[in-house]
Amino acid sequence: MNTIILFDQSAPAGHSEGPAPNPVDGRPRANVWRCFARPDGTLTAGIWDCSKGSFAIPSHATDEMCSILEGEAIIEHADGTRVTVRPGDSFLIPYGTRTIWHVASYVKKAFVCAAPARS
Repeated sequence: MNTIILFDQSAPAGHSEGPAPNPVDGRPRANVWRCFARPDGTLTAGIWDCSKGSFAIPSHATDEMCSILEGEAIIEHADGTRVTVRPGDSFLIPYGTRTIWHVASYVKKAFVCAAPARS
């Protein structure tokens, strides 16, 4: 039987904590609470947060839909343009996108990541 899956930090399917990848400024630390993962790895969903600092994502590994829950971040694109995301903002980061996340103090988001189709 299938049921809905709540994004619940108190009872996640998995939790990881550590330095944000590819730090650019400061020592940002991130948490990932995986609330759902398909066994084949093609879809994951959960909650992510990060402390103050900046980090780079040289090539996004999935298509990721995000909704900001708390705090804010400035996301810098490869061409230098920037967008500020705040609570209530939802957006999609396409596979392969290069970004630098600038977190002034704290940011928290809900996410769903889908692996690209394989040929």
